[in-house]
Parts: sequence; C-alpha cells; structure tokens
Amino acid sequence: MLFSLRRLVPVLVLLAFTLPVAGAADLPLWPGSMQPPAPLSVPPPPCEAPTGRLALRLWELARQEAGPDLTCGNAFLGFLRTPRSADTPRDAFQITAEQIRAARSEVLLTTMEWRAGAGNPGMTFAQAVRDLYAKVAADPAAYPQGMTVRLLLGGFPDVIRPDGATQPLLAARDLRSLGVPLRDDRVGWTLTVLNYRYLPHSHVKLHVIDGTDMTVAGYNYTDWHLPSSEPGGRDLRDLGLRVSGPVAQSGVAVFDDLWRHSLELVCPADVAAGDVAARCTMQAAPPPSHPAPARAAVATGTARAFMLYRRTGVDHADLAHLALLDGALTQVDLMQADFGPPLTCWYAYLNPSTCPVREWTTYMTHVLAAMQRGVHVRLLLVSYGIGAAPNRSGVALLRRELRRRGLEDRFEARYTTANMHTKTLTVDNEIVVTGSMNFHFASWGSLGLAEAALATDDPTAVAEQNASFEEVWNTGSRPVPEERWQPNVVQDLVD
Repeated sequence: MLFSLRRLVPVLVLLAFTLPVAGAADLPLWPGSMQPPAPLSVPPPPCEAPTGRLALRLWELARQEAGPDLTCGNAFLGFLRTPRSADTPRDAFQITAEQIRAARSEVLLTTMEWRAGAGNPGMTFAQAVRDLYAKVAADPAAYPQGMTVRLLLGGFPDVIRPDGATQPLLAARDLRSLGVPLRDDRVGWTLTVLNYRYLPHSHVKLHVIDGTDMTVAGYNYTDWHLPSSEPGGRDLRDLGLRVSGPVAQSGVAVFDDLWRHSLELVCPADVAAGDVAARCTMQAAPPPSHPAPARAAVATGTARAFMLYRRTGVDHADLAHLALLDGALTQVDLMQADFGPPLTCWYAYLNPSTCPVREWTTYMTHVLAAMQRGVHVRLLLVSYGIGAAPNRSGVALLRRELRRRGLEDRFEARYTTANMHTKTLTVDNEIVVTGSMNFHFASWGSLGLAEAALATDDPTAVAEQNASFEEVWNTGSRPVPEERWQPNVVQDLVD
C-alpha cells in the first residue's frame, strides 16, 4: 500500500510548530506579493485576446497580474511521463537529463522530494549535470555566457536534521561524488542548491532550460516513479506538460519567487562528497539572477499557455482553476490522485450529514455547481493509502448531493487500478491543465502549499491527454462502489 508523505501535511505542519527537529522552516506571516516576470525582451506584437472561450477566461485573469503578457506564441512539445514502460521507453527523468545536457546557458529545476544515490532520479539529474559540466569545461568558447545550474528543493519538513538540510546535502553529495564543482570561474560555471525555507512547504515541480523550454509536472524526484522491477520502484504514474515560448519566463518568475523564500547550501570549494554533511551549511540566498540569453521571451509557436502559481499570499492558481470549472459547458475530466473534503470531513462517507455543502472545500462546491448547470464530470482517483478515506468521502458527498437533486447521471467516478500521482484537468475538450496542484485542501487557500500548474489550449496537448484519460478510464480503473446508505437518499432539492 502506498503511503504518501505529502498527504500528511496537516500532521507535519503541526510537528513543525511543536518539535525542534522541524523548526528550521519559518512561518510566512508577511510573505509579500510575487514579483512579475522580467524578461529582457518580449516578442512583438502584443498578445491579442484569445478566441477560445476558456483561454479567454484565463487570459483575462492573467492580465490582472503585473508584468508582460507571455501567454501567446508558445508551442506544445509533449508530455513527460512516469514510470518507464513499453509505452514510455524514456521516462520524465531521462528526457529531462537529455535537456540538461543540451542546455546552452541555464538550468532551473525545482521539486519537493529528492531521492539521491545510485539508480535514483536524483542521480540521473546529477549525472546529466556532470556531463554538462564536462562539455562546458572542454569548450568554454561554446558557452560565452558560462553555465548556471540551480536546483531548488521544496523544504519538506525534515525529521532528521534541525536545519532542514537533509535533501540538499544528499543532492550535493551526489554531485560532488561525480566531480561536479559548485563553482568554476575559469569556465563561468555556477551550481547552486537551494531549499525553500517556509511553512507550508513548496510542492512545486518544474524545470526551465535556457529560459525558453519549460515543463510543469506532478512527479517528485523519487524512486516511487520508477518501474516496480527496480529497487524502490512503485510504478507511480504521473506526467508533466512541456512547452516552449514566452510562458517559460513566467516559469522563471515562479522559480525566482521560491528562490527569494529559500536558503542556499554553501560549501567550501574543495569539499569532498563524504564531507558535505559536515562542511556545508544553509545560509541566506543571494537575490535571483540569470544569464542574459536566458532572460529573453522567445516566440516558438501559436499556442496559448498559462502559468498558474499559488502560495501563501498568492492565489492565482486557485482562481484560475475555479474560472475553468465555472466556465465549463459540457465536460470536465479530472485525473486527480487526491479529491477530498476538508480534514474535518475525511470520514464523512460514514455519515455524510456531518459534512454539509457549506463546509466543503471550494473546488468541491464549484464541481457541484458545474454539474448543476448540466456539465458531465468524470473523476479518476486512487483508493489506497492515507488518501483512501478522504477520496471515498469526496465521491460519496458529491453523489449524495446530486441524488438529492436528481442529477446522479452527471457524475461518474472510478478508482485507478494502477498507482497514480497525476493531477490533470481537461475542460470541454478545449483546455488541459497539468502540474502539482491536487484537489486536496492542503493545496488551496491561504494556508495551502506552494503549487504550480500549466494550462494550454493546444489541440494536440488536449487530444493527447484525452486519449490518456480514456485509456485509464476504459482499461485501468474500476467504479467507485456506492455507500450502503446511498439508495436511501431521497430527492428533496430542486435546482
């Protein structure tokens, strides 16, 4: 049975308040607003209003934010998936490693959890950085701006070290074991390891290559996403949405926002891999900076793409998801590992009257409202681990309210038969959203995690996710059983 640490956010946050070992994180009482993207150049002409109805909703919301409009001129490059299989011969970690080796000036990567050591995704990253350094060192003239690599970890509550540095130290140890320097001024090489310093922690997973190629994902750099035939592998299914174009600069702005709220791992230049834990310390990070070539917003296609980000003090991603649900006319397909009510209602499937609609999470009430308007909703979710009870309650509560209104036929829910960590939303076959943001109370609201998602109206992206959803729906899932009390629910409400 899978056991996801992320789902223990409420418990871990409580521990962070009460236990010294988790005290390295700070409370963001005044985190401030997010600074907007600041590319050195933006391709002409300015973006026009989208013709798509749902893209227009996201565009109007984005235009309320400061900064240049980077939503047009983008290109869909594909989905990165885990685990490796016959259908996915190269997983997300391998494809990202190839991108890193091909970088020309900058690599930015942030994720919540990190698994270091041989055979793990963290080592796949480290090996790619080693190869990139070898290329830069062998031919510095080919990299006139030098090379900058930034790795930012999510500050997941650390029960091992009081400074919260366990994961950054493991990442640095792998890199140093491969001979990768943190700095080499002779060739303009800079490697930085950062760790988010606030509670709630960062759940964001994205990487940006050279300021133009961005992937926003749901997978962590852990062994769970490897095939079950490999040590630690659990065949955990997940994906990332990869695009190129101006919107990548919005991803840089997200990375920079996390950077401003992070600490940097500082080590002596000659530190050996075995001495990293003893000689490296977490210190205040310098302000974000980027090589000039990685600060240009470059048009690469015709698709719309929208960066959706949230943290304490920033609610853009929340509002964007709700805008899409509110704009749905016909169909919403949710592929969500987590879909549940607030913590107080996790066991509402036993007695749903204890969790009236007024106490539901915002996303649940908006999903219900969509079905009341006539939208058909399909939901794929999981039935295992600590998420089993809240997921079961989320489905049961929706079914109860729909039955009370005579609208049961507008909702279908199925449990996946394989391990799934995916977080996607497709609306009206017009737009697809992928990223780290669950339909889980810990991912929403003023006390929610830092999260990121990416939306696009590219027809190929929408079609590919539709095909993936249909495959799992038809061949990799089973119906969520009815609760014993459901047949006794009477229709007593009229919309």
